[in-house]
Amino acid sequence: VYSQASHSWVTSTTLHPADGASGGYDCLASSGVAKNVLLVGAVEDIPSGYAGPSDVVMAPFSSWGPTDDGRVKPDVVANGVGVRSTSNTGTNDYVSLNGTSMAAPSVAGSIILLEERYRQALGSGAPRSSTMRALVIHSANEAGAAEGPDYRFGWGLMDTPRAASIIGQAAAHRGMIIE
Repeated sequence: VYSQASHSWVTSTTLHPADGASGGYDCLASSGVAKNVLLVGAVEDIPSGYAGPSDVVMAPFSSWGPTDDGRVKPDVVANGVGVRSTSNTGTNDYVSLNGTSMAAPSVAGSIILLEERYRQALGSGAPRSSTMRALVIHSANEAGAAEGPDYRFGWGLMDTPRAASIIGQAAAHRGMIIE
């Protein structure tokens, strides 16, 4: 198992507590840790916009990693608290809901928009899912007390405009994104 120490990855022999142990770590369902899954955690809304890592506050119900083999999960986080969503009480009804099931659609919708931007800017077909995953995690805003990825916030708060900007830069500098 690898862990972060002084801004680099080192081999660790530390024993991790059992799934869902005190401290809340390693409480992920096995379906969320499959090979190319983009696991999304939930955080509180940031109405005034992101200004720094301390603005990103973990939702109390969000699951944390690591995976049993030490991989960072969740991959990214997004707002999952107080999200306006449709209701099944009527055809025009909306409710405010909480959950990672509210955060994940935000990320999924953003990725579709990034895919469209990719096609427009680079004049090519659909990007690989691995390309989009890399773009999402490497353009995320830092979150949490520790610098870099961690087992609570993953790689950070998804930043769709920043990811779109990287795609635009890649159009001007061919070879910046290589699949």
